[in-house]
Amino acid sequence: MTTPINRIDLPKSSASTLQLVRPTETEMIETTTLGAVDWKGPIDTSAYLRREDHIRDQTLTRHGGITFWILVDTTAPLTSTGSRTILASCETIRKRALVAWPDEGVREVITHGIASVHCNPAYRGKGFARRMMIELAHHLDTWQQKDGENADFTVLCVRLVPLTLAEIDRHQQFYARLGWKTYPSTHIALCPRSNGEKDVDLPGASLLAAEDIVDLCSKGEATLRSDLAKPYTLASTVRVALIPDAATMQWHHAREEFLAQLVLGKQPTCKGAMAKTPDGKKAWCIWTRTFGASQDENVLNILRLGVEHNEDDVDLQEPNAVNDGDQIASGQALVEAIAAILQAARVEAAAWGMSSVHLWNPSQMSILAARKVDRSARIIDRNDESLPSLRWHGKALPDGMEIDWIGNEKYGWC
Repeated sequence: MTTPINRIDLPKSSASTLQLVRPTETEMIETTTLGAVDWKGPIDTSAYLRREDHIRDQTLTRHGGITFWILVDTTAPLTSTGSRTILASCETIRKRALVAWPDEGVREVITHGIASVHCNPAYRGKGFARRMMIELAHHLDTWQQKDGENADFTVLCVRLVPLTLAEIDRHQQFYARLGWKTYPSTHIALCPRSNGEKDVDLPGASLLAAEDIVDLCSKGEATLRSDLAKPYTLASTVRVALIPDAATMQWHHAREEFLAQLVLGKQPTCKGAMAKTPDGKKAWCIWTRTFGASQDENVLNILRLGVEHNEDDVDLQEPNAVNDGDQIASGQALVEAIAAILQAARVEAAAWGMSSVHLWNPSQMSILAARKVDRSARIIDRNDESLPSLRWHGKALPDGMEIDWIGNEKYGWC
């Protein structure tokens, strides 16, 4: 473990001797062990270390896909373990993404998701986390970019619980001042399906296995690219999206499978559900089970929900505003198909002892579908956990230009 140095010997956070560097293997173990206090959930520290090793050895994170960072004072003496004193730490995961400027088409880019931002409790309140994030922003400007080009954007999901509202506001301002703008985020929460609950007349849903994910993600990516390429009504908007590829889904499933085996002695094989409308359009979702420190934190999270349809084409809250009766019928059929896969998620949640089913930033169709199967479904405005934040690193935005984060769903969390 990192031996705390005397607080009187701590450098100022503005000191020129502070550097953001990559840790040694021993230093990685020390930072992960410190983080276990906040993030180990239902398992002990030893199991948490094994889990972190496991999820770092996935397709998404192999071969430089994950980078570890520590803030150190280059002039400080080594600790008793031969390590540098770690003032703050984090990690970044390389992700594929898309950027669409008005009238410039769609480009695939490399971005990074920032995770595990942590400061040793003994050193908090001294500005070290802020200094680390400032240094990190500079590194990520060009980190792993082709030919040293500038990155377009980076993302992080801020976890702020358990904090008071005043503390939450300070944390949000902390990241915002460093350039990571917090985006409004809601999720809809559905209860697991209870025994004896009356059946709803819905299309049949088929369950998805791991081998179904690759093809489904490939088709979903093609749809996302197509959607971003379409003319956009807001000319003063740059659209960005993380690509929901199979490697990302498999990384989430690796975490899920490890914890399920450890906590329950079995691994889940069902990874999502799909349903079809009478005219053959598909609605599908990929999910993961999250195991927390308490029962309330056990949640079946829908990573990605997709439909073979542009949901903005039909406003089902105001059907009289749409003159095309066939279009209205198609939209209503898709609502029923989405309801069928959400019902499958509720059944799966009950089978695995989950407290609820969460779907991030639901569309109007998804909200209607959720309430079709669970009238108690609640829309929750998240302001204290997993707050998606984005920092623009690309070329200067013209005055009034906004960033629209498309597909801001759970799969982007890291």
